[in-house]
Amino acid sequence: MAPIYNNQLYLPNNFLPIALASSNQYNLFEIALEEMPMFSVEQLSSFNDLDYLIYNFIIENPAKIPYMTIRELAAETHVSTASITRFAKKVGCGGFTEFKLLFKKEQTQTEAEIVDDISVAEAFFARAKETNFQKKLDETAQVLADARMIICVGTGNSGVMAIYAARYFSSLGKFAVNVDNPMFAIDIPTSSDTVFIFFSVSGEMFLKTLPLIKASEAKIISITNSRNNPLAKISDCNLAYYVQQEKKTIESYEYLIDTTTQIPVIYMIEVLAKKVRQLMQ
Repeated sequence: MAPIYNNQLYLPNNFLPIALASSNQYNLFEIALEEMPMFSVEQLSSFNDLDYLIYNFIIENPAKIPYMTIRELAAETHVSTASITRFAKKVGCGGFTEFKLLFKKEQTQTEAEIVDDISVAEAFFARAKETNFQKKLDETAQVLADARMIICVGTGNSGVMAIYAARYFSSLGKFAVNVDNPMFAIDIPTSSDTVFIFFSVSGEMFLKTLPLIKASEAKIISITNSRNNPLAKISDCNLAYYVQQEKKTIESYEYLIDTTTQIPVIYMIEVLAKKVRQLMQ
């Protein structure tokens, strides 16, 4: 059975009142917006790639957002100011200024709403049904089908995914091995018919290894949380799943562990392996 972790996704709670000029207008909007969730599953499902670049930056830098101008946010996310305005409107705001007011007020809440993995999965699978995503899966499966050897690489929870991927591909008749040491040395003979699959939430691991792999003419596939990271950009194929990255502090050791859900990764592993098997028949 596929290993599924019961992680939790923390999303902001509700929209809170907009600071309008009239106190009467303020009260009316307070009543209306208290029932409107910020970043609902429906909204997340409607986001495009640019929206997710903006969304990821906002979630990862909540303290900065209330004090940034629209041009500063555009520069940080490498999108246009028009894209940010459209993003704000998608989540129910008239513009970026209004969004900042709501977002700042939201950050004062003592606890965030906890959305279980069912909601996370629903949002991902809604995006996974899209034609463009399925086309990327098909293209990636063809690269894997043409490979003589598949090497799956990851560390931490992503390392567990690398182990699972290697076993799943092997069980369906494709030779695959896994490496769970991020500082590994490439002692395995590699060539143009070798494919590496890198699993990384942040896309910031294994960067010193990638030039060596590129030099060997082996192909690189990465499965990351977004496309806006070094690993995704240097890969021959990238599959991004876009869920909120979660980190939990272990106080006794004073470090963070990544508890981001791996449900989308499990789906992609199994779909790719089955597509590869069909292509090999």
